[in-house]
Amino acid sequence: MEWIDIDKWERKEPFKIYFGTDFPYIILGANIDVTNLYRYAKENHLSFYFAMVFAANQIANRITNFRYRFADGKPFLIDYNRAVLTHIQRGSDAFVLIETERTDDIKEFCRRTAEKARKPVENRGFGVLPGQNDTIIYSVIPWVNFTVLIRTVAKDGIDCAPKISWGKYVKDGSRLLMPLSLQVHHGLMDGYHVGLYFNQLQEYIDKQGWL
Repeated sequence: MEWIDIDKWERKEPFKIYFGTDFPYIILGANIDVTNLYRYAKENHLSFYFAMVFAANQIANRITNFRYRFADGKPFLIDYNRAVLTHIQRGSDAFVLIETERTDDIKEFCRRTAEKARKPVENRGFGVLPGQNDTIIYSVIPWVNFTVLIRTVAKDGIDCAPKISWGKYVKDGSRLLMPLSLQVHHGLMDGYHVGLYFNQLQEYIDKQGWL
C-alpha cells in the first residue's frame, strides 16, 4: 500500500469535490462478448463464473485507478485487488462470500476457487469484509439479462472499492453477449477509466490465447 500525496495528485480537485457529494458513484452497464471465454471454460471443464471472475480481476489490477482507495479522506494505492465472489451453494438459496487466492493461471484459479466453494463457509463468509480495503466483490445474477445493477453501499460516500457484476448471457447469432455492470467511486476515477476497463476486458477475452 502506498499513501498518495494529495497536493501532488492529479485527482486532487475531483477527489475533493466528489468526496463530499451525496452519491459519488459512477454506475454503468454494457454488454460484452464472452464467446471465447465461455468456450474455453466449457472445453476445459472450468466454471465459467470463476473464469469470468479471473478475467475481470486481471483487468482491474492492470488499471491504476481501480487500485485507488481512501481512508479518513486520505487516498492511497493498493498493490493488488483481491477477488471475493458471491456464491450460492447447493441446497441453499442464500449466497456466501468466497475469498479467492491469487494466481495468474486461470485453471489453477478455477480449481482452487471450486475447492473453496464446495466447503462449508462460516458465517456465510462475511468475515472477509471488516477492515479489508483491497478487495473487489464480484457477483452474478445469471437469471436476468439486466441493463445495469446498483449494488449495496456500506456507507454512502465512504465505500470506495469497485463493485463488478454480470448477468445472464444471451445468444446473438454465433456470439454470447453478457451484461456487465461497474460501480465505482467518482472521486477515484472517471468515465474514461470505466470505458478503459470495458475495452481492455473485451480485448483480453477476444485475444487471450485461451485455446
